[in-house]
Amino acid sequence: MKKWILIISTLMVIFLIWQIVSIYYTAMKPINDNINDASQIAMTEKNLHTISEVYTYNGTTPYTIVQGTNDEKEELIIWLDEKKEIALTVNAKEGIVKEDVMKYVDTDRTPSEIISISLAMENKVPLWEIKFKDQNDRYNLYYIKFENGDYYQRITF
Repeated sequence: MKKWILIISTLMVIFLIWQIVSIYYTAMKPINDNINDASQIAMTEKNLHTISEVYTYNGTTPYTIVQGTNDEKEELIIWLDEKKEIALTVNAKEGIVKEDVMKYVDTDRTPSEIISISLAMENKVPLWEIKFKDQNDRYNLYYIKFENGDYYQRITF
């Protein structure tokens, strides 16, 4: 009897793990497809040779942002809207690099934990989005303009 209980329990655990993995892949498929489609469009239409990063931003208008290098070794950043049309293409030299973004936050805020730094866009303005926790353990979204680091918006909750 113990043998049957052990066999049934093992099969139930295997089935449960299989279902969890299946649900995860089903849920992630649209996101991965969007990233792959955006990367392909950027490579085709802007002649990107390599892709270094892909961001997704879900603000008032969702954007997929592809960062990569073209054949002339220029680092380009391409914002694609929800219709998978190129909304903006910028040379990375025209804005602030990711490594320098934190010095703009540190002048105004004192983050205790940085969660992420990614590209975004609101009202057709290219932005850097910094997600962090402050000293009071509140979650903050801090936006600065990509081109010059000027403050754009802060959301705290």
